Amino acid sequence: MDGLAGLFALVYAAEQQSYVGAARVAGISPSAIGKSIARLEGRLGVRLFNRTTRSISLTEEGAVLYERYKRIIDDMQDAEAGILRSRQRPTGRLRVSVPHIVGHHLLMPILPMFAARFPEIELDIDFEDRVVDLVAEGLDAVVRSGELADARLIARHLGEQHFVVCGSADYLDRRGRPQTPNDLSGHACIHFKYPSSGRIAPWSFRDPYERLLLPKSLTFNNTDAGLRAAQDGLGLAHLPVYVAQPHIRAGNLVPVLTAFMAPFGSLSLVWPSNRQLSPKVRAFVDFVVENFAARPEAFRPAAHWSR
Repeated sequence: MDGLAGLFALVYAAEQQSYVGAARVAGISPSAIGKSIARLEGRLGVRLFNRTTRSISLTEEGAVLYERYKRIIDDMQDAEAGILRSRQRPTGRLRVSVPHIVGHHLLMPILPMFAARFPEIELDIDFEDRVVDLVAEGLDAVVRSGELADARLIARHLGEQHFVVCGSADYLDRRGRPQTPNDLSGHACIHFKYPSSGRIAPWSFRDPYERLLLPKSLTFNNTDAGLRAAQDGLGLAHLPVYVAQPHIRAGNLVPVLTAFMAPFGSLSLVWPSNRQLSPKVRAFVDFVVENFAARPEAFRPAAHWSR
């Protein structure tokens, strides 16, 4: 600490050519400047300033030391300025985790706009269907479905998730259109299982059908595979509306049982509460919320758009 005091005292005194001027820049007393320089001279065993009653000037040794000390101070100031700039504009590596289906169908389409708007952010995105530990794994933000039970986390609501049961027109011509969820007992049902646990995802029917046992004709651990199977006429699939909707509008899939569907749970963008919301995280959070809000149909019950 004494060395740092001497470093600043020498540089300020050399530039101001007086202890009084150096003290004004440093915000301390002239005597404190003089004592720091005296201690520095004593430690080095050389005289650093030529002193007169009116002014001071560097000795040869002082000039050498000034050049080195000046570079150190400039580097320190550059480092601090860089930190201030990074706090003012979004920059740096941003680690994010999203479920596969959300990442592919909701996040990927908007990433080009994000990259164009924030070119100094380096995105590092994991596609994970397991529940990750943000704090332990050093993640900046995750997209998570369901209720937020961890007090260490803060969340921004993205929307309510809704699903739709659908199949190809060819399949429905062959097997008939179910009128209630009970009719699914006579159909081929395409299921999704969570890759991390192997658990079969339930279909989101309203009471009294929410615990309905459904036949398992096909099971995939990938939603896009279930989508393809439904399009190919292999059965009825239970799909997020934002996955199924483009294919329903294109005529590749036909929705059924829309009046019986219940919300599947909320979708949120989550980050650790014990970390300051840096510009890069704030930029990502605000951008995702803004662009998800611009797609209300992605979070609208199927019964509202499939009639």
